[in-house]
Amino acid sequence: MKRRPPRKPRRAPREKPHRRAPRPPAAAADDAEALADARIRSLFERYCKLAGVKRTELGADHYELRFPQSERPFFRDRESLRVAFSVDALERDPDAEIAVLGSPFLSHLIEAIRARAARLSLGLIASAGAGDANSVELAIPVRDGTVERSALLLAVHPVGRLVARVVLRAGAGVEEAVVESDVFDLSAGAKASDDVAGAFEALASGRIEPADSSVAAAAAPVAAREPADLMRLLLSHLREKSAERVAARHAAAAQQLALELARLDRYFESILKEQTDPEAIGTVTALAERRRTEEIRRSQVKAVVHPLQLIEAAVLLQRAEWQLESAPPRKRSATFSAQRSFSSRSDGATWSFACPHCGRPPATLVICRHDHCACDACSSRCSVCGEDFCADHGIAQCRVDGQPACDEHVRVCPSCRLEHCTAHEGVCAEDGHAACTACLAPCGSCGRVICNRHAEQSHAEAPKGSRRLCAACLRYCEGGTSEPVGVDEVLQCASCGKSVCTAHQAVCAVDEQVHCSQHMRRTDQSRRLVCGRHVAACAQEPAAIFASDEVGSCPVCGKDACARHRAPCGYCGRQVCIADLGPVEPRGREARRCSTCAQLAAVSEPPEAAVTAALKAMGGERPSSRRWRVARDRSHLVVELDLGLKRKTVFTVRHGESVPESVVKHSLLGSKRRR
Repeated sequence: MKRRPPRKPRRAPREKPHRRAPRPPAAAADDAEALADARIRSLFERYCKLAGVKRTELGADHYELRFPQSERPFFRDRESLRVAFSVDALERDPDAEIAVLGSPFLSHLIEAIRARAARLSLGLIASAGAGDANSVELAIPVRDGTVERSALLLAVHPVGRLVARVVLRAGAGVEEAVVESDVFDLSAGAKASDDVAGAFEALASGRIEPADSSVAAAAAPVAAREPADLMRLLLSHLREKSAERVAARHAAAAQQLALELARLDRYFESILKEQTDPEAIGTVTALAERRRTEEIRRSQVKAVVHPLQLIEAAVLLQRAEWQLESAPPRKRSATFSAQRSFSSRSDGATWSFACPHCGRPPATLVICRHDHCACDACSSRCSVCGEDFCADHGIAQCRVDGQPACDEHVRVCPSCRLEHCTAHEGVCAEDGHAACTACLAPCGSCGRVICNRHAEQSHAEAPKGSRRLCAACLRYCEGGTSEPVGVDEVLQCASCGKSVCTAHQAVCAVDEQVHCSQHMRRTDQSRRLVCGRHVAACAQEPAAIFASDEVGSCPVCGKDACARHRAPCGYCGRQVCIADLGPVEPRGREARRCSTCAQLAAVSEPPEAAVTAALKAMGGERPSSRRWRVARDRSHLVVELDLGLKRKTVFTVRHGESVPESVVKHSLLGSKRRR
């Protein structure tokens, strides 16, 4: 019998995974660990509603988005994507995008909002009660002015808040947050009252509906401030709200900077211990300073604000206006207003008094010279004309004396690019332009008043020290490293014509003229300084440097020779180089003769120049020479006259001349040079 193979044991039935009981949506929303800020969720919902994005809820904090064609370029041209707003939703769908600060999805969302939904208008806020018909008195004093008249009316004011992204960078740390400003009156520039802010929040969240526009048909609309002014006020408030976050980031950056600088110091200190070359030590030290500077600059806290959306609404208010007039002789006028909301309380809402410029409660009202109102905290009095002005129409500090000046008396110095008043303005003598007196000073050479832009400071090593010099008196010394010096400190180089100061100039020993150091040479034998035009060389020592007055041209060969390599010819008396002197004669014989004198040959008809020179050599007497001997070399004609009785006259005549240059008489008694 065949035995059956044993049966495989049956597997135990697989247990079904335990499923978590579904929770109600409210409980799920409460228990889930949120990833996104509530402000991001609100921006997301408003964007989907306004941009026509189809949003399908897949679960708690889990959505699928389908974009219309116009919105796809902001999300990498995708037709749809899934978004998770909590940790639970991300666990259920790991492939979903997370809506958290710094994520790609939030960057795309912010880009789409800034391009399409920069403003959100909520409508009109309904009134909650009735206003008081009685007029209100202005108890705030007016500087150098009076209150002429007042008016009470109904007005529609724009109110709103700014939503912005704030990015803080310091070192390697980056912190990102979405912040909201308080509700501001966009016309008065002040924070809205609590009841207006509460109604604004209810309207933005959808708890109440906007009122019909017919409610404010009899009210005068008040325009919002200019966009630039409005952004200045709202961003200033956001800066105040982010001050604590910036301070924390600054403290963390300072701590990280201290650790990094200590690490750098230890690193470069270990390298410097191994260096012995001064040049290498200087290089490492410079590198260490540069790295420290880079690290300090990198650790500075930088805040970047990206405005995302301005949410605005209109509110019906009671508005009081006062006409302000300044005292003579300056007749300036301005309008100051206060407002309050309609309240259902029996005592009514309080009046809001805010500076039209800075939005803060004013202690004293000031009439600007441009006929509008400001407070004493954001206004000044011009130190030139004495008129009041706000911060937009002048400067708080002159660059010279630190006093305020209005826009009529403010100038920008073209030299330092800083603002100053007209009382501290002067004229630069260089091209006649105006400049502040702090940048003007006289030239140290000619005394002309010039600005810093047209002046240059000479070095302390200059002959007359460090001085301020104008363009006309400025020279650059070519003898050193082109350092600036004054015109009264230099002379012209006789070789190149460039300027050279007294500290770097030298005088040629031959022509006694000033030359710069680049054109001077020192002779090898006498150690004198000579210029390039008076540098000479000896034919016997071509590598040595001589001055031109230390060498002479040999009349025989025409080559230059120094005094050590020259000697007089014993027959014609000329200085010739030793190469052209004959051999040394035995004792008792004639002295050494040059090669020209050794080649004297008799002629029957002497040259005419020789005959004329012979008359002058003989003192005007006609020579009674029995024999003429003549020889010619490179520069002279050597003539010998035989006068008999062992008497001879030897003279030399330079080519082209007829006057003897040297005359030597020879006799039994010896030789005698006559000329």
